[in-house]
Amino acid sequence: MSAATMTLQEKLHLDFGLFEQQLNGQSKSSVHQIRKAAMERFAVLGFPTIRHEEWKYTNIMPIVAHEFHALPTATHITATDVDSFRISGFSGSLVVVENGLFRADLSIIHPQEGVEVLSFADAIAKQHSALEHFSAHAKFDHEALLALNTAFARDGVVVQVARNVSAEQPIHVMYINDARAQNVMSNPRALVVVNESAQVTVIETFHTIGTERSWFNLGFEAVVAPNAVLSHDRLQDDKAQTTITTSTSVAQDRDSKYHSVCVALQGGLVRNNLSSALKGKGGHADFIGLYMPTGKTLIDNHTVVDHAVAHCTSNELYKGILDERGTGVFNGKIFVRKDAQKTQAYQSNRNILLSNTATINTKPQLEIFADDVKCSHGATSGQLDETSLFYLRARGIGKEKARALLLYAFAEEIVQQCANAALQAHIEHRVAELLHQEQELLTDSDND
Repeated sequence: MSAATMTLQEKLHLDFGLFEQQLNGQSKSSVHQIRKAAMERFAVLGFPTIRHEEWKYTNIMPIVAHEFHALPTATHITATDVDSFRISGFSGSLVVVENGLFRADLSIIHPQEGVEVLSFADAIAKQHSALEHFSAHAKFDHEALLALNTAFARDGVVVQVARNVSAEQPIHVMYINDARAQNVMSNPRALVVVNESAQVTVIETFHTIGTERSWFNLGFEAVVAPNAVLSHDRLQDDKAQTTITTSTSVAQDRDSKYHSVCVALQGGLVRNNLSSALKGKGGHADFIGLYMPTGKTLIDNHTVVDHAVAHCTSNELYKGILDERGTGVFNGKIFVRKDAQKTQAYQSNRNILLSNTATINTKPQLEIFADDVKCSHGATSGQLDETSLFYLRARGIGKEKARALLLYAFAEEIVQQCANAALQAHIEHRVAELLHQEQELLTDSDND
């Protein structure tokens, strides 16, 4: 079969065979046995289509029609390239993952007692203790793209925080695809283990260099032990030829907290699968999100909060601002299991459509099997509030600025929940830019 007639799924199977040939002694490792099982599962599942209920509004077939290189090598990106993507004012460790490979020479990792940051490949070579959690919580049985990521999980980043350690500095993981010479698919793996009574902040951003097609297929797996806290900020703001698919799986123990803020601004197609399993009493999860698709961008957020035990809480708020032919999807599920009495779970999705050609598909869901709970969910979609707009206009504010002020305030409720102040300021600037009122909005914000 020629390369011209080979489907992407068939090519990925060939790439996996080449990957196995490079492993030498590691081909017998327990990690690779999981990879093999994942590849076998991907062969059965195939790429999801709009016939799958969970993908009915998100068609990736036009992307799958292109050829991607799933075993890209590190290229010649430089520190100058990395500097162009830095967050102004950020102080902390920087991890650079290029084409799915950890770049130690471009990373800046500040030593912190009790905080380990290393490449996923090094963790495998050293048989690091964190790997006992690899694929233990990120189940790929019914998730094709997670299965694909797991199969090609050769590198990425591992973060482990020791018991009773509060990491003073955040960790910024910068994923970069070099698509200057060819279409690139990277499958980086992130594994974060926050041990008992520990705390850490992890930030993720995505960047493409070049004009060819770029696909990030990220697998993110986290374990949050009793009384531990994981703050997780994610910014997706890339080019029109970029596809970003993420599978985030979090396991939470007693009295733990997971705080997720996901901001998706630009890209061709963005799909985020985010789930947290509350497995210990007193656990709490925050799912906070903002999406602002314009042009022909599609941004799809699928979330699951699984209340498996009693006395846990969760709060979910996702907001969308959609313009031009932008499309948004929100599908949020909350499960309250039979034994999860005294659960408190709240979910809300709010959307503003700025054009008649923008589209939002929203489906908040509750499945409750316990009887002593406090739960709510809801969704709203519409245009800007005319009363608020009239109020601002009556105070002498021009129509365009009044409109931008209202939209900025709508978005700011999400942005201000970022755990990292430098990232928050960066996103505020980007939101203001997208609303075409950067100077006026940021000046007014500083004066408030």
